[in-house]
Amino acid sequence: MSTNHDLLAGMLAGVAGLLAFLVIHHFWIKPIWFILPPGLMIALLGGLAVGWSYREIQSGLPPRPWTALAMLALIAAILAPGIVLAQFHRPTIDLVSFTIPKENAGRAATQFFTELALTAVILGGIAGWLLGHTRQAAFATALAGFVYALGPGHNIPFLGQTPATGKGLILLLAITLVAAVVLVEASALLAKR
Repeated sequence: MSTNHDLLAGMLAGVAGLLAFLVIHHFWIKPIWFILPPGLMIALLGGLAVGWSYREIQSGLPPRPWTALAMLALIAAILAPGIVLAQFHRPTIDLVSFTIPKENAGRAATQFFTELALTAVILGGIAGWLLGHTRQAAFATALAGFVYALGPGHNIPFLGQTPATGKGLILLLAITLVAAVVLVEASALLAKR
């Protein structure tokens, strides 16, 4: 049984999430369209990983129209520890220049990999196992958790305890909602063809 439509749907979801991010960022924060070319590559590869995970765990998710909300909740659960942990330490980012000062670089890297990426991989693996009941589902969802942390979630550990935290979380929620709806609906549409 070939389910390559889930992989294509994942890539479409990645691109839709990127475009949602850029449009919202343009009007709410500032235009950053210069990231579109490298962002497309990351969105396509990240979407491929999320599409693979979706293919592996789909049988454990509720039926449409609840599937997209379940995916939104799953991604939120995978990123939640990183979001919570970011609130327990001082920010690593300078909000004026929106850069990480040299003296914070080591701490920022450590926080990103231990508080966000590692927890997303662990929770993604657990969720994949619980929903798909296979090692492949666990691995695919762990990989999707890592990719989601690296892509849309990358600012989570750096914005903790800053006024930008709320904006960052709203932006992440919007991106995730758009991507989840596109993933589920594109997969269903492509499966009918």
